Amino acid sequence: MKKWAIGIIAFVLLATVFVGTRMIFMPVNISFAHAIQLPDIPAINDIIPKDLSEKVAVAIDGRVVFQNSDKVQATASTAKMIMAVMVMEKKPFKLGEVGETIVINRDYYNRYLYYATHNGSNTRVQLGENISEYDALASALLASSNNMADTLAMWAFGSFEEYKLFAETKLKEWGLNNTTIGIDACGYSNTTTSTAADLAIIAQKLMGNPVLAEIVGLKTHVVPVAGELKNTNKLLGKSGILGIKTGWIGESSGYCLATAYKTGEHLISLIVLGAQTRDESFDRSKMIIDALQDALKEIEIAKKDQEVGYYQSWWGGKTTVTAREDASVFSWAEAKPTLTIAMNDYVEDREVIGELVFKSENTEKAVRVSTSGFKASPTFWDRLKYALFISGQ
Repeated sequence: MKKWAIGIIAFVLLATVFVGTRMIFMPVNISFAHAIQLPDIPAINDIIPKDLSEKVAVAIDGRVVFQNSDKVQATASTAKMIMAVMVMEKKPFKLGEVGETIVINRDYYNRYLYYATHNGSNTRVQLGENISEYDALASALLASSNNMADTLAMWAFGSFEEYKLFAETKLKEWGLNNTTIGIDACGYSNTTTSTAADLAIIAQKLMGNPVLAEIVGLKTHVVPVAGELKNTNKLLGKSGILGIKTGWIGESSGYCLATAYKTGEHLISLIVLGAQTRDESFDRSKMIIDALQDALKEIEIAKKDQEVGYYQSWWGGKTTVTAREDASVFSWAEAKPTLTIAMNDYVEDREVIGELVFKSENTEKAVRVSTSGFKASPTFWDRLKYALFISGQ
C-alpha cells in the first residue's frame, strides 16, 4: 500500500477518534440565569421614626413586627380591650345578634356610683335596668365606661377573681407573658399592666372578632338610660383607621391609643403608650399609620408571561422560563428576602413546570413558572456539530 494511502487512512482514523471523543465527552451542563430582580422590600425599622419618646408596637396578621420598648406599664383604658376579648370568649354571640341580657343589680349600680363620684369615665345606669351584652360592650369600648367594663367582667365570670384567672390563663396561652390583670377590668387603677407589644396582639384579637370590630368602628351608639354614646377615638375613619381604644390614668400611663387598619386581608394594629397629651397620642398614631400605609403595600413579583429566567445549553441555546400568573406579596424586610426558581426534572422536548419562590421571614409566595420546547439533552446531530466546531458554541 502506498505511503500516501496509509497516511490518509491514519488521518481518517485519528479524525474519527477525535470527533468521537469530542462527541462522547461533550459538556452537557445546563446553566440557569435569573431574569428577574428581587423587589424593593421596605423595612419596618426604617418606616417608624427612631426618636419617639412613646412606647410603640406594630403587629401585622397576629405577629409583632416592631417594638421600640419592652417596658411594662399601666394599660389605662386599653385594659378594656382585654376585658372585651375575654367576655366574648366566655359569652360569645354572632354579628347581627345582641348577646345575653344583663340586669343591673346593686353591685353593678354601686360600680356606677363609685366611678361617677371618683372622676372615672362612666355611663349612667339604673337599678333593675336591662341592657344587652352588645350595648354593654359598646358602652365600655366607645364611651370608655369603667362601670360597664367592670359589670361585664363580673357578670360573665361571676367575680373579678374568676375574670382575672380566666384572662391571665388565656393570655399565657397566647404567649402574652408580659400582661397582668389588676384589681379591676377597666384599667382605672394602675394595677393592670402590659407592654405595647402585648397590647398590639390583643388589639389583633379584638379586631378578629366581628362583633367587637363592628363596635369599635361605630362613631355613635344609643343605649338604654345613658342614651347616645360617642366614640372617644377621633381618628376613627381617618387614614382608613377602624378603631380601637383610647386610655389615660395620669403619669403612670400617659395618654395611650390603640388603632388598627386593613390593607386587603391584612390587619395592622398600632399601640402608642405614654404620650404627653391626648392630641399627641392621636398625632403620633396618625403619623405612624400614614407612614405604614405608604410603605406596606402589595409588591409585584412577576406578571403573567413575564420572563423570569432562562436555560442556556450548547445544543438548545436560550430557553425562556416565564411566569404563568400575576403574583404580588405583602411583605416587609427583617432579614434579606430571597427569590429563587426551582424547576422539575428535565423532560425531553416538552414543557417543564416549576416555581418562582419569594421568601422572607414573614412571607412566602410561590408562583408557577414554565418553559416549553426544552431540550434536556443533545441529540446525535447536536453532538456531531459540536465535535465538528459548527455548533455555534
